[in-house]
Amino acid sequence: MEEPIDPPTSTTPRVRRSPGIRLKLVGFLIPLIVLLVLGMALAVVTVTNRSVRNDLIQRGVATSRIVALSARWSLLSDDNAAVYNLAVETHRSSPDIEYVAVIDPGGRILGHNDPRELGKRFAPSFRIVQLGGFVETQADDVRRNGTEMLEFATAILHRGQRIGNVSVGFSKKTLVDAQRKVRRSIAAVALGVLALAMLGALALSSFITTPIKRLMSAIKVISTGKTFHRIPVASGDEFGELLRSFNRMAETILTQQSALKEYADRLEDAYLGMVRVVAASIEARDPYTIGHSTRVAMMACALGRQLGMGEEELGHLEKAALFHDVGKIGMPDDVLLKEERLSHGELDVMRRHPGEGAEILRMAPFLDRYAAIVEAHHEWYDGTGYPEGRKDGEIPVHAQMIALADAYDAMTTTRPYRQALTNVGAIESILEYSGTQFSPELTDAFVKLLRESPPMPDPDWKGMAL
Repeated sequence: MEEPIDPPTSTTPRVRRSPGIRLKLVGFLIPLIVLLVLGMALAVVTVTNRSVRNDLIQRGVATSRIVALSARWSLLSDDNAAVYNLAVETHRSSPDIEYVAVIDPGGRILGHNDPRELGKRFAPSFRIVQLGGFVETQADDVRRNGTEMLEFATAILHRGQRIGNVSVGFSKKTLVDAQRKVRRSIAAVALGVLALAMLGALALSSFITTPIKRLMSAIKVISTGKTFHRIPVASGDEFGELLRSFNRMAETILTQQSALKEYADRLEDAYLGMVRVVAASIEARDPYTIGHSTRVAMMACALGRQLGMGEEELGHLEKAALFHDVGKIGMPDDVLLKEERLSHGELDVMRRHPGEGAEILRMAPFLDRYAAIVEAHHEWYDGTGYPEGRKDGEIPVHAQMIALADAYDAMTTTRPYRQALTNVGAIESILEYSGTQFSPELTDAFVKLLRESPPMPDPDWKGMAL
């Protein structure tokens, strides 16, 4: 007969049930993933908005300064027609420019893209936010005539005296639209990832550590701007789907970054178009040099192609060639348009144009790369050129190529004080200065190009990059 089993007494300890490891992981990982995804989305949106806004501000400051430089000599010579044309052409150069106004010290509008505003007093705007000062330029977020815009005001100075002001207004619509599109895209992707993360977290197990490390590493790669590689996904469960969703989110963010780069490129193209208009206006002041910059760009690119340069480098060479004489915008008419040979004093004034052109290009970060080339295009191979007396390898190769094309076009263009040389005569003159003014190697390649295919006027040439 079996002995009866004593029933448990009240002194037997009771084991407290705690949440399982899966629940602990879910409770830990869901908030972590939410914070990581939201933090990354917020960081990308913040950086993107700031980048787009800064790009527009930099372009507005540079535009205002260039208009101020362009208007200075016109104001000194009381050429109101030139001031009006400058305002109209600058307004046409970019669709997001709301208005361009050139104002005299008394507040009267001398130049405006809207002819109805000429002669009126320039009305102050309602400032919303002061964006900051940039040397002679003041940038503000304003409301004018019921429209919000970014307004850039630059003083027009001559010998330390203010002779006028330039005010340029940029529409905020392009900026707001770009920022809104980025926010919507990133928010939609982030919400989708969060939803999948919550579902996937319910099925996580002990092997969660390795995927989490991969996820955090990928977030770090994206935040630091390094090349992103898709996270390898070995499992087909919910966490594998989470990683695949993260890969899709990362690709979407990178696609948005690419779209933003395209937007920045469009801003650069708009600015380049404006500078090209200004360069053309310089040539229009002198009927003997119309088309000079375009011809120099065409010949320099032909030489670069013969030397085996790639398309990207040829594009940079072309832009530098188009800008090589932009510093002449500050040259007075009595020097720039003089029909006789220049005096020593006038030569000193003219020789300032490479440095002034470089300063204009340095106003915009994406044109700074061409500043050194423009500054050096009158340096000589033997070191006797200007403005710094550089020689041989100290002179950028692109500047040496532009110097050859510049000299050839100048020699083959008729001026009031001399007749144009023939192609053969220009080649002989270039060979005469090989080793002194020009690099021997580049001279030989250029002369070969001229002999094999002498440049012909090509009004339909549209350029490589612009």
